[in-house]
Formats: sequence, structure tokens, C-alpha cells
Amino acid sequence: MIKHFSLNSKQRILTGTALIAVLITSILYLPPMCLSIAVLLCMHLMIQELQAMVQSRLQFFLLVPFYPIIPCLILIALHENINSKPLFTYLFAIVFTFDSASYLVGKIWNKLGTVHKIAPKISPGKSWQGAFGGYVITTILLQTIFLYQQKPFTWILPLVTLTISMIALAGDLFESYLKRSAGLKDSGNILPGHGGLLDRFDAILATSYFFFIFQKQLILFFS
Repeated sequence: MIKHFSLNSKQRILTGTALIAVLITSILYLPPMCLSIAVLLCMHLMIQELQAMVQSRLQFFLLVPFYPIIPCLILIALHENINSKPLFTYLFAIVFTFDSASYLVGKIWNKLGTVHKIAPKISPGKSWQGAFGGYVITTILLQTIFLYQQKPFTWILPLVTLTISMIALAGDLFESYLKRSAGLKDSGNILPGHGGLLDRFDAILATSYFFFIFQKQLILFFS
């Protein structure tokens, strides 16, 4: 199926696969401090990308504490706390699954018929069909994990997945709005097929607030 995708799509899939492999390896085998340093390095690069996208210095200084500084600090706090560390893994797993599945479903649906764009002027590639497909696949993945862990089915799971998916989508659209306002296609070029770090982690940054605010409830839900 991958042969039907464009070169950019193939690069996106390969880069995404490599990122997931690196993330899994880092979570399983690296000391928490190493991952924290990596997050801080990514934060520094994302700040540079944001500065290139936001022309107004005032707007930049008002935005940068909340995007990406605080989200990156939240990620570090979640990962270094023994109780909330599983949330760090679930956050990336859910958001990456939703984002990747939405992209693939949207591409496939576009080959089969008409897609309905969510915000064509802001993010032409985002479709309602893709987002719905991403949500369904993400929910099935989570339910499979819960079944493997011998947890009973709960209707809260689809609601949690829906909430996270919508926040992730909003984060993606927000970053796309910043790019379009600056007349840019990508926030950078460090990741082939994706663009910059903000292009890849925009949804992660947005979703981190939800995981931090409701971490006690989510720890109980995922444990």
C-alpha cells in the first residue's frame, strides 16, 4: 500500500517509525535524566522554530512560556515521577497513534472518494474522515491493551480517547495556524516528511496540559 503514497508521505512514515523506535528505546533503557535532557534540547529547538513563525516579539514572549516551555516541563515531570511515568508513555502512544492513523486513513479515503476538510485554509490535509478513523483505531488500540492487561471494558475509555484526540487535533490546528499566518509550510526541516519539531510534537504539547491537570484520575484509569 505504501507504494501508492507520495515521496513526502513515505518519508513521513519512515521518520515517524524511527521516532517511535527511538522513543520506546529511550523509555525502556535510558535513565530518566537522559530523556529529560533530550526533552530540554527539543524544547530549545522548538523555541527557535516558534521564533521564526511568530513575527511579533510581544506575541512570541507571551506565547513561548505556554508553548513549548511549560508542556516540555510537564513531560519531564510526568516521566521522572514514578507514579505518573506510565502517563508519559500513554500520552505519546495515544497521540502518535491518533495522528498517524488519521493521516493514513485520510490518505486512503482520499484515494477512494471525497473527503471533507476540517479547516482547509489552515490545514488542507486534515479531514473529518481521517480524524474519525484515527479516533476509532486509537480506541481499538487502547481497548486491546486493556484486554491484554485483563481490565474490564468501560465506556469511559472511548470518552477519554475522544477527549485526548480532540485536544491533539486542536493542538495540530493551532500550530498550522501559526505557520499559515507566517506564510510557512513547515516549522523547520529537521524531520524529513514532517518538517520541524513543532510539526511533529504540536499535538503532544497541547495534550500534556490535559494529562497534567487530570493526572490523578488518569493514573487510576490507566493503572
